[in-house]
Amino acid sequence: MGAYFLEAVNVLAANRMRSILTIIGLIVGVAAIVAIQVAAAGMSGAVGGIFKGLNANTFYVFPKSEQGNNVRAGFHPADLTMLEQLPGVQTAIPFSGDRTMVDAGHQRVRLKFGGESDRRFSTAPVVAGHTIDAGEVANAASVCVLSDDAFSRLFPDEHDPENVLGQSIYVGAKRYVIVGVLGQTKIDTASLGFDISNDVAIPYTTYYNNYQRGSAFLGIEILGSASGDPKDLENRVKAALAQTHSGSEYQVFDFAFFLKSINGFFAVVGLIVSAVGAISLLVAGIGIMNIMLVSVTERTREIGVRKAIGAKRSQILAQFFVEALLLSGLGCFVGLLLGVLLGGSADAAFISRISGVTAPIPWLEVLLIAAGFATIVTVAFGTYPAFRAALLDPIEALRYE
Repeated sequence: MGAYFLEAVNVLAANRMRSILTIIGLIVGVAAIVAIQVAAAGMSGAVGGIFKGLNANTFYVFPKSEQGNNVRAGFHPADLTMLEQLPGVQTAIPFSGDRTMVDAGHQRVRLKFGGESDRRFSTAPVVAGHTIDAGEVANAASVCVLSDDAFSRLFPDEHDPENVLGQSIYVGAKRYVIVGVLGQTKIDTASLGFDISNDVAIPYTTYYNNYQRGSAFLGIEILGSASGDPKDLENRVKAALAQTHSGSEYQVFDFAFFLKSINGFFAVVGLIVSAVGAISLLVAGIGIMNIMLVSVTERTREIGVRKAIGAKRSQILAQFFVEALLLSGLGCFVGLLLGVLLGGSADAAFISRISGVTAPIPWLEVLLIAAGFATIVTVAFGTYPAFRAALLDPIEALRYE
């Protein structure tokens, strides 16, 4: 087998340009499918990264947009009280916040500003002061907690977060005293179209009094207990709200929802890319079969000589089959490397920057893709030329000019 391999290498090297042009379609097909697999793995990791700064038991409830009466389905403070009485609900607060201009001294930047509870939805570490406490929520105090990003942007010359405690920031005419600063696990999810972390957090009661009083709020953020089935809790929350609001319908957003959405998106993209890969595979396979038939024709006298001196059909068959395998294997290997490079670059340049997570490359999947393509092309398109060479009549082959 080693001799067959060396001979195949010499034959392909002697026709270098022809061999390269033959496998381009295979390279494109494999690279496209491998790249989308790598990018999909990175995006799945990104979803985990988005939520790593949140308590795993957090979920969000919103009225379904397609129902007839969204006014009737809107949330009010009484809904929060009702939900907190459900077994398994630690706390429920309005899902609030908006990007707005925040002033601190001479600095003025646009940040995500919203209300939060004394129960910690976030797992970000506290590096200075304290988070919002129960007393501040009960009294609707004018205090705030800054994320690491908000601290660095509002106080670019300050290196110790302890030094900003007690200072004031302004949102419009409203003044808030800084009582805490969080660490660096805050994830910027706005780039993915769903901003779930606040840069500047105030007590949700303060936010309601200052910005939402008298109107229904958009959604409810719920922190469930660590024990119990989260899906069961979500269903009970929706049922309780539907009963309170005369049959209105609600939808829940949680980690599983986002993961399913991301996977669904990449499934569709994967189908499209797979179609491109299948076309490339067919084109490449036809090209390899054509080049192998040309090779058989060019080497007809050689085949006749080998048969005349005792070469068996199986040996001729093996020789040309190895050549087809080497061609397809080389194309798949180059396509695999190119696909990993493209997918990894997309992950590093875009996905991991958003999520803070660099997902590992799914080597098993991409290796199986490359091996599968090589096998299909070799068996489907390399077998016929090999059999044709093996079945040549030695006398006719010797007479061939």
